[in-house]
Amino acid sequence: MARARADQPGLRLRMAQEARRISSQHRQLDSLCVLVAGALERRAPAQARAAFLRFRDALDAHMSVEEELYFPALRGLRPELESELAGLVREHRRFRRSLDTLADVFADGNAAACARGLESFAESFASHETQEERLLRGLVGTSDASA
Repeated sequence: MARARADQPGLRLRMAQEARRISSQHRQLDSLCVLVAGALERRAPAQARAAFLRFRDALDAHMSVEEELYFPALRGLRPELESELAGLVREHRRFRRSLDTLADVFADGNAAACARGLESFAESFASHETQEERLLRGLVGTSDASA
């Protein structure tokens, strides 16, 4: 498959662009999560709840795009990634369940429980983001991405 990528510089450039887009979306999601944490620290429950709902909706939309657009493209380009991509989709399902549970915690208004749950979620999601970005960089190839 590496030979096919070398023979398709346009595809490699497009995937490099998409890798940057995914990374940018991850940073935006991280920023939204920080907004939620900040509202919790300020003891502003209405702001925290609103920021959390915005974060949850943005994350759900992001994961849907990955599952419907990026992951199928990666499967087509690198079939050997099938089990790793399936694992990422399973993690997406787990993240969605975690966010639903966390939404209930936010609805209860326990700021300390919200902060703990958010921190735990953010740590888990950061690891997931790293794995996705590593996959995309591997597809593009860091040493030849400028070609």
